[in-house]
Amino acid sequence: MSRRSSSLRAPRRGVAGVLALAVLMAPLTVDLAGAQDTGDVEDLRQEREDKRREAADVAAELDALQAEDDELAAAIEALEAHIALQETRVAAAEETIADAEARAVTARGQAEALDAEMVVIRDRLERAAIDAFVAPRPDVLSQLDDETLLDVELRQSYVEEVVGDEYQLIDDLRVAQAAQADAIRRADDATREAEEERAALAERLVELDESRREVEALRAQVRVRIDEWETISREIEEADALIAQQIRELEAELARQAEAEAQRRAEEEAARQAAEEAAAEEAAAADEETDAADDDADGEADPADEEVASEPDEPQVDGAFTITHRPVPGVVTSRFGPRVHPIFGTTRNHYGLDFNGSTGDPISAAADGTVITAGWMNGFGNVVIISHGGGYSSLYAHQSEVLVSLGDTVAGGDTIGRVGSTGWSTGPHLHFEIRVDGTAVDPLPYL
Repeated sequence: MSRRSSSLRAPRRGVAGVLALAVLMAPLTVDLAGAQDTGDVEDLRQEREDKRREAADVAAELDALQAEDDELAAAIEALEAHIALQETRVAAAEETIADAEARAVTARGQAEALDAEMVVIRDRLERAAIDAFVAPRPDVLSQLDDETLLDVELRQSYVEEVVGDEYQLIDDLRVAQAAQADAIRRADDATREAEEERAALAERLVELDESRREVEALRAQVRVRIDEWETISREIEEADALIAQQIRELEAELARQAEAEAQRRAEEEAARQAAEEAAAEEAAAADEETDAADDDADGEADPADEEVASEPDEPQVDGAFTITHRPVPGVVTSRFGPRVHPIFGTTRNHYGLDFNGSTGDPISAAADGTVITAGWMNGFGNVVIISHGGGYSSLYAHQSEVLVSLGDTVAGGDTIGRVGSTGWSTGPHLHFEIRVDGTAVDPLPYL
């Protein structure tokens, strides 16, 4: 059974999971070189391996589909550190096995050489014994038989001379036998050490293979996310071009409507003036003498005509724009401009400001204007776009609820929707844009 085969997959760990990996992967603060003895060094190395194994276990329990990008990166880093350590241990184990096997071969060779040496010694002993029994040296025997040699010690010395070579051969044999036994023991120890290390190596290889499969699975998930990120980036570029075109078209339509309205008002004014002129002519006909006398006296124009002539024109937008109300009270979490993904390293444009917030928080109109879009838009989710005149418009994306409709006139500060996480969003927030003639610009200077 593998080391994790009985483990249950834990739910997404969030920040806690990342912190756990960070703590487990923190380097040991104790200097190995400063350890008191080999036992301390081995303890520290084992502690390091245990910590990396624990970090790898945490990484293996991560739900890759629900994990955040930083969690995936931390998990991959933990597994790669564990793999590197295991590869080092595997290499060390292979060296240990090779060394033990070499020592076993050397010891067996020594035992075999000693065995051959003992055969020679035994052969010499057998020949010496036969020679001493069958044909003893005459000079020695004559000395032993000499009647003058009555001294016991002198006789003993001659006896030792006869058998002295045999004693030496026996001692050599005993030494060779002891050396051979030691060589065999060393060979057996080295063989046993190699077998034990080979068994441990097999376990490490299984664990290493499992860790490699796990990290490859996480890398595959990262590759999927990179592909998704790049796809979204392309779609965002396309959506930006589309919405810019839509805003230009909608504002052009508003301009046409405004022109039509102005034309209608002008026609109404012309009709009113004509009616007033007709009424004035009728009044003049009814009271011709009085009107003529008045006209001859002071030459003044009809007060009604003077009133119409002095009526002020409609206020004109000079192109300047100011945000009168902050759309949400939250802080800016992502600014306008190119944004590099911290994990994937890929870049895409960010066309507005992201404000943090909670689902349901009210969103305020940034300034007075007319709603030209209210509803779902690919990428932006539920979105509201307000035209403020002069080519300026504001966009509010990812809303959980839209509270205005197309064509509504809103004042700055009016609630137009609620914060959400619809469209391409990883959490509740407001994506806010300012566009000039449909092109996104940095909203920050307008705040």
